Amino acid sequence: MDTGLRAYFERIEAVFCTQRGAPLLLSPLDFEKAVEWYAASIPAEVVEEGIVAYFQRLAARKIPMRRAICLSFAEDDILKAREARRTAAIGRGAGLDEEKPTAERIADYLRDRASALAAFSEDDEKRLAMPLLARFTGQAAVELERLLARAGDSMARIETVLAPLDGELTRIALLESAPELVELWRKEARERLGALAANMDTQTLDQTVDRLARQKALAHWSLPRLSILYLED
Repeated sequence: MDTGLRAYFERIEAVFCTQRGAPLLLSPLDFEKAVEWYAASIPAEVVEEGIVAYFQRLAARKIPMRRAICLSFAEDDILKAREARRTAAIGRGAGLDEEKPTAERIADYLRDRASALAAFSEDDEKRLAMPLLARFTGQAAVELERLLARAGDSMARIETVLAPLDGELTRIALLESAPELVELWRKEARERLGALAANMDTQTLDQTVDRLARQKALAHWSLPRLSILYLED
């Protein structure tokens, strides 16, 4: 069992329930988001900070806390908390003038991802072995190039474009991988979840296992994640 993943889930669930003032029944989307944050190496304390900021915004707007029923609602605040921490760390260590603006970093990120996707789609062996994936990576590379013009938008807005592309990329990578590999990745995912699996309903468990297996598929094919969550990679 991946004890780090379990502890991560438990910390996030605890702070969300405390802020909400009521128990939370985690949905498949909640688990998927937590898996993504964990995979993107977003520290649990940053997630906690973002969740607190999210509930503070709700309180300022006089929105009942019990209506906040989904962890994913706090993702924008979590992204802001991570960026704020990063900026503060750079300011303490090297001086803000030496750091690229966020828009420039995002543009570099999009170019890097587009280049990696285009290289995959243009590889003759990969086109033969993974025709659907090769076709999609070529299309996604074009979409990322188009998105460069919006690099100055908020990270949350950019994520609305990247998240669907990332989801489709991981889906196709798993779909076209060899069945024996997919079976192995799913087995490893269940082992990572360990005791957490016992507390999930069938749908939540299946979707969480699928999410973890998709990450393995991308790593196997040396393809990058596209979500803005992976900006620091």
